Amino acid sequence: MIKKALESSYNQVSGVVRRSLTRGLGFLWQAKGRWIQVLYLLGIIAFSAGLVNAAVQPVDQRYVIFPQRGFQSISETVINAFAVLLGASGIYVAYLSGRQTTKPRMANFYLILALMLIATGMYIGIYVYNSKG
Repeated sequence: MIKKALESSYNQVSGVVRRSLTRGLGFLWQAKGRWIQVLYLLGIIAFSAGLVNAAVQPVDQRYVIFPQRGFQSISETVINAFAVLLGASGIYVAYLSGRQTTKPRMANFYLILALMLIATGMYIGIYVYNSKG
């Protein structure tokens, strides 16, 4: 009787944990079989951030943003990739706001969040551009 009660409570707790992990990390479970698409997106982001330029023309790594226009440091590549990710996630959230039909307040929230993400990505990109001199 005690064993059945312990097994029952264990199954309930494990079910709650499994459902919460699936809900919270649902995008990871969906991307499980799509590793080619994930690699493709990471490659596009890396190339658009300037990974090849930073690898081909190494510069002094003391600079976070190298002050000349033709050269780029690795840390600047990471900053550019972050700005691209912010903008792309903002565009995706704007897309989600258009699909939200049941809760109008959530659609407004998604749209405001999308505009903030896009504006932040653009601000970072313009700041890097202006810092180049």
